[in-house]
Amino acid sequence: MDNNSSKHQAIPDQVVNVMIDEVFRKHNVKPDEIGKNISSEQKQMLKEMVEDLKVQVDQFNNGEKGTNTTNE
Repeated sequence: MDNNSSKHQAIPDQVVNVMIDEVFRKHNVKPDEIGKNISSEQKQMLKEMVEDLKVQVDQFNNGEKGTNTTNE
């Protein structure tokens, strides 16, 4: 079961990476330059946003698991 969940987790990471690369390419942004041009306030905001998204994903996954167990 853990193998399946790790595989399930890897697919969204790939999609996110492709989307980010596409946005960077579209706007001529070089990933090496991003860290140099972002303020500490923006970094903190991004960290908070990531933590909020993690909580939302966990809540979604827990709801999905509850749905799967009732159907089995």
